[in-house]
Amino acid sequence: MRFLILGDLHGALPKIHFKEFDAVIFPGDFCSFEGRDILFKIPREKWHIPWYNIVGRKKAKEMIKRDVERGRKVLEKLNKLNAPVFIVPGNIDYYGNSAFLKEYYEWKFYRTNFYKNLIKQFPNIKDCHFKQRKFKGITIIGYGLSSSPDYPIYAKRPYTKEQKRRIKLSDLFLKKLQKLFKKAKAPVIFLSHNVPYNTKLDKIINKSSPMNGKHFGSIITRRIIEKYKPLICIAGHMHEHLGKCRIGKTVVVNAGFGPDKNILLEIKGNKIKRLEFHPKP
Repeated sequence: MRFLILGDLHGALPKIHFKEFDAVIFPGDFCSFEGRDILFKIPREKWHIPWYNIVGRKKAKEMIKRDVERGRKVLEKLNKLNAPVFIVPGNIDYYGNSAFLKEYYEWKFYRTNFYKNLIKQFPNIKDCHFKQRKFKGITIIGYGLSSSPDYPIYAKRPYTKEQKRRIKLSDLFLKKLQKLFKKAKAPVIFLSHNVPYNTKLDKIINKSSPMNGKHFGSIITRRIIEKYKPLICIAGHMHEHLGKCRIGKTVVVNAGFGPDKNILLEIKGNKIKRLEFHPKP
């Protein structure tokens, strides 16, 4: 069984370098995000304010529409590959709400689930977010949206009301995934938007970031790997680290960032027969 793995595309159409595959795996972030530059310029003391309230909702609405349209074009191209595309939503794929910031619920337009509306347009795109999918004897379980350690591990205590809410939601997400993994039969592919916490794949390398040098992968993803030992975890989000590592028996892959990044995964029985990167990390 051969899988083509693509990295974060952010609105760019992928270049396909491996021509023979049975299915595609994509860990999310197919939409672009025009608000990225604005977000990274927000002073730390204003991080609690949604970016669209800073730029203005009228301008933000037009930006979001362009982001979603670029994402639609990406999905359209993936759908034309004539193979099932297993996907989870990335943190910029406009899923319709924020799991952690209560302020995001104030703007009705931002609560629109553009992700769901886009996915249903394309029959070959298979949403795996908190779902278990079967494909020719292989189980695929997905966990999307995560863009941080999930829990507020870098926050000062005592925790705020929103941080406590974040912990509660993360505990709920972990339990939902555990239920899926308890029912899963090997071999299992764990499709996570964010890479697992505390590996060589999740360390921030950006001197202008206050989080420079810190690990920013998903604790939930890490705990699932340690407990259930899937054959492979395929993830993205962290743009700096195209490559692979191991957590116990599980191979972990960061699919990288950009339209030129491809990986070919071949599984035979319950073993990885081939894992080839283009370009080589």
